[in-house]
Amino acid sequence: MRFRISMIILLTVIISTETQEQIKTSLNPGYEQRIKDYVDTLKIFDTHEHMFNPEMLKSTNFLDFSLLLQQNSYDGFVSAGMPDSTLKQLFIEPLAPKEKWEIIRPYWNNSFNTVYNRILLLAIKNLYGIDDLNESTVETLSLKIRKAYEGDWFNHVLKDLCRIDYVIEDGENVGDKYDYFRYAKRFNSWLTLRTKYSIDSLAVMEVEPIYTLEDYVKSLKNAFESALKKGMVAVKINVSYKRTISFDNVTPETARKVFHSLINGNEDFTLSPQEAKPLQDYMLHQLLALAEKYKMPVAFHTGLQAGGINIIDNSDPRLLANLFSEYPDINFVLFHGSYPFGGELTTLARNFKNVYIDMNWTYSISPAYAERYLNEWIEAVPVSKIMAFGGDQRCVENTYGNLLIAKQIVSDVLIEKVRNGYLSESEAKTVAKMILHDNGVKFYNLN
Repeated sequence: MRFRISMIILLTVIISTETQEQIKTSLNPGYEQRIKDYVDTLKIFDTHEHMFNPEMLKSTNFLDFSLLLQQNSYDGFVSAGMPDSTLKQLFIEPLAPKEKWEIIRPYWNNSFNTVYNRILLLAIKNLYGIDDLNESTVETLSLKIRKAYEGDWFNHVLKDLCRIDYVIEDGENVGDKYDYFRYAKRFNSWLTLRTKYSIDSLAVMEVEPIYTLEDYVKSLKNAFESALKKGMVAVKINVSYKRTISFDNVTPETARKVFHSLINGNEDFTLSPQEAKPLQDYMLHQLLALAEKYKMPVAFHTGLQAGGINIIDNSDPRLLANLFSEYPDINFVLFHGSYPFGGELTTLARNFKNVYIDMNWTYSISPAYAERYLNEWIEAVPVSKIMAFGGDQRCVENTYGNLLIAKQIVSDVLIEKVRNGYLSESEAKTVAKMILHDNGVKFYNLN
């Protein structure tokens, strides 16, 4: 019996090896360029942006080269030693481009190597014909930027150059002029509540008094349904900047005790994070119940947080596993490739049918990470659950530069998969179209 099993295993290995060799030797020459060309022709589904309204930009102090430093480059400058007071100065004071550059220069020189600055350099070279950012180019670049925004630059870059079909915007920043934008809505006022003042502010905003826990839940319901009427296509949860994404299933009685302690306090009464957590957890479950009722997908910020001093353990995607089990009818998408928790994200997307991967921002954090884990996810996760691009940028120039890097990585990964026989050329093209366009359309119910 053991001999028969050993022979079967040996034959299987021989057949598998022969099949792989046949695949490798039957490759049609030129497949590398054909895959790259195909990726370049695809329409793109952009899953996540924080775009400035281009009309609003015209009345600000940063419609110049400093626009392109939003937000990632500034985060890098702070990491490289820039004081918070200097950062505020750049935003508040109406400085000329050369004055800004003199302030920025030492921090640029310390962080020019980072990918967000390479994205900027790629964008200004291709879009504005400027090879470097320095004291001799910032004025010319700033003039070209202002000139570009006099026309329909916003649409030209996103639609004509990037071939973007849809954008999921975090909030309603760009208004309703751009019909290919859809928006995700945050409900942080209910999920990070710690003060009585916040309750009073919500009551004013909702034009209804909030005296009880039931009133508070009703205010969330009203805000949710109002967002639906305005076109919300997803719920966005990014509370890991304020607290952990571990949420317990709290009873109404426990939540009510916390609420009463707030509502009965003075105007400046504040709960500690630990004291406020049961009420916040309870409200998260109320929000998910609404998402479930209205078949609304839910996006979680997981992994690295932007800016400032943050606690990475707060955004470990494994902390969400109980929610995935408790709400099997909600489709959850985990943003940013959960950097640096790529392996954990693999496990979650593989084990839970309602968990999806979104690589937005990942290319701006580390292209090497994006390439490594896209390789892994194509091997370990159903391809229908991977969304491979979202700029997560403030301006179209950086989305353009980010997309160039994303396309290069997607092409490189798929070419390697074809080269080693894992995918056929036709399969690689199918994967590209799914992860760069079709999966986003389906996930956000836009088909």
